[in-house]
Order: sequence, then C-alpha cells, then structure tokens
Amino acid sequence: MIMIELVVTDILTRSNDHRAHMLMLRERDGLRRIVLAMGLYEAQAIAAVIRPTPHPRPMPHDLLTSFASVFGIKMLYSLISNISNGVYCSQIFFEQNGSVKALDARTTDAIALALRTGAPIYITDDLLDRMCITDQKNGAISIPITAVDDKTLQMALDAAVKEENYELAIKLKEEMDSRQKHDKQ
Repeated sequence: MIMIELVVTDILTRSNDHRAHMLMLRERDGLRRIVLAMGLYEAQAIAAVIRPTPHPRPMPHDLLTSFASVFGIKMLYSLISNISNGVYCSQIFFEQNGSVKALDARTTDAIALALRTGAPIYITDDLLDRMCITDQKNGAISIPITAVDDKTLQMALDAAVKEENYELAIKLKEEMDSRQKHDKQ
C-alpha cells in the first residue's frame, strides 16, 4: 500500500448553510486534492489549530493530546484508508513503549489530533486517485460521486432522471447498486 501525505489547506463554509463545512486537503508534493464534509464542531476542532484561538479550558482533542503525552503515547500518523457511503474511514497509529497500535477513528478526529501533535496525515494512493476533486470552470469543483452520502446520491439521481440526463442517471444508479452490494457483504 502506497501512502501519500496530505496537508490541510483550508476550511470552507457553504454560503447557504453555516453548519456545513468543507475541509480542503492536498497532497504535500503534488496537485491532487480532496474535500471532506464536516459539521460545526469538527470544523471548530480543526480550525482551533490552523487558526489558533485561545480557549479558557482544554478542548477535547487538546485534553486527549495531553493525556497521551503524560502516559508516553506518541501519535505516529493518521491514515485515511477507505470511504463507505460517502464517509471517509481512518485509523490513528500510535506508539507506546516500543509497541505500535492502530485505532479506528473518525477522519476529522484523526486530522484534529494529527494537527495538534505534528503527526503526518496520510491517504492511500488509490483512494486519493479515486476521490481527488477536479477544477471546473468559474472556480467550481467536481467531487466524485463516491464521496457523497446516500441521500445526496438519491437526490442527484432524481434530478438527473427529471432532467432526462440518463447517462448521469446510469452512473449514479451504478454507484448506489455498488454500495448496496458492498453493504450486504
């Protein structure tokens, strides 16, 4: 498995919904980028590191980082390894007393902890290839259909059928069928 290092480039807020945020990441030594949708609290946890703001009491990720330090646990890296139903899946790799362990984690938590500890953020090369966004005209971006949740996928399918865009509808339906097949396994 080839791992590619990512760096956080920005957090964007959708203009029509202040609760929906997008985390922008790009490969450290390349041009490929991915975008992760996240909620307000996840955005705040990451923004607290990239745009430091003082807090009177430790935030949960800061507390966990301090806890790990006190007990000699070092975060080695986070890895975005998969996507399921439009949700990225990640692991946190850490070392304590010479033993390396991995924990399943929400991707936003893995990123928030990596930013606090200075640990690298990785993604598998094949996942980055599948999920990288592409620039469109007028500053818009195109996100792969595998990156959206089932509800958004169904809305896009309904719109494609209504607009008689059957080529797109077939692609969307194939993605939905693939997810259903994967969920049954």
